[in-house]
Amino acid sequence: MSSSSSLGHILVVDDDPNITELLSVNLRSEGYSVSVVDCAEAVDRSEQDETRLVIVDSMNKPYSGMDLIFDFKDDPQTEHIGIILYSSFKSERMVIDALDAGADDYVVKPFSLREMIARIKSVLRRHSARPKRGNIITFHEMTVDLATQAVKINDQPITLSNKEYALLILLLKNADNYVPRVEIFRKVWSDDTAGANERIVDTNISRLRKKLGANIGARIVNRSGHGYMIS
Repeated sequence: MSSSSSLGHILVVDDDPNITELLSVNLRSEGYSVSVVDCAEAVDRSEQDETRLVIVDSMNKPYSGMDLIFDFKDDPQTEHIGIILYSSFKSERMVIDALDAGADDYVVKPFSLREMIARIKSVLRRHSARPKRGNIITFHEMTVDLATQAVKINDQPITLSNKEYALLILLLKNADNYVPRVEIFRKVWSDDTAGANERIVDTNISRLRKKLGANIGARIVNRSGHGYMIS
């Protein structure tokens, strides 16, 4: 898909040839390889092994850009890929919905090409440190094997519950960025929310901190109104 000399592959999804041509020409001049699909529904997730970033229009269609985000982030094979959604709608609600769905950024049309390129580079920088499925995450003296779900600190195994492990992975994938409590709750407890509330996040974070020990556990911080972060 992408050439070995490129900085990485970017997929542009839009049915507006003026925008796709503008992005393609300028991204290629920056050193990226680019492919274009004119319909979000036509994107084949099984063919995105080399894709580092998807730039998608919101598209007012039965299968929209938001639908693409949900499907990419729900698929273990594509959840690591960065996504920028752009739209002509300057709506705070839509921005929040896009970010909650898993988009890395939201850009309002018409956009400045220089700003878009800067945002693309910023997303790619953030994702360069994120692991693909099957890799080992190293965080200070802690290692996490995503294939076996084995967590070790200084080579000593740490036993975590399924929820504690899910919390840890979510925080590691967003290292140095706060994750809102409501987002943590929705992603970690999405399968069994009966009778639960967001306070269960605080309880499990507290348990996770204790199990990770003084050094790693202390790196999980919280800030009122922002959520939790591992840093």
